[in-house]
Amino acid sequence: MEEVKEINIQAFIFVIAAMLIGIIAGYFGRKNIAESKLGLAETEAARIVEEAIKSAEAKKKEVLLEAKEEIHQNRQEAEKDLRDRRRDLDRVERRVLQKEEQIDKKTENIEKKEL
Repeated sequence: MEEVKEINIQAFIFVIAAMLIGIIAGYFGRKNIAESKLGLAETEAARIVEEAIKSAEAKKKEVLLEAKEEIHQNRQEAEKDLRDRRRDLDRVERRVLQKEEQIDKKTENIEKKEL
């Protein structure tokens, strides 16, 4: 009978030891899985951030390029308007000079007639 009690105690100790080993193994196994998932999540987060930064930089370059193109186009339009206005001003100036010459000639003719 004592032998049976001793076997039962040994079996009980074995079961308890196996449970403790299982609990410890489960704890470390879950810890490793959690750390692995955390590492993957951190890697994915870093990838997403890097992708967002690249996307933002690309968008920034695109917007800057569009702004430069718009500035260039506006400058060309302003220069064209300025050339057109100068041409119109030159035309008006020539007409004024012609009118002055005509007036001078008429004045000379009138003065000649008066003499």
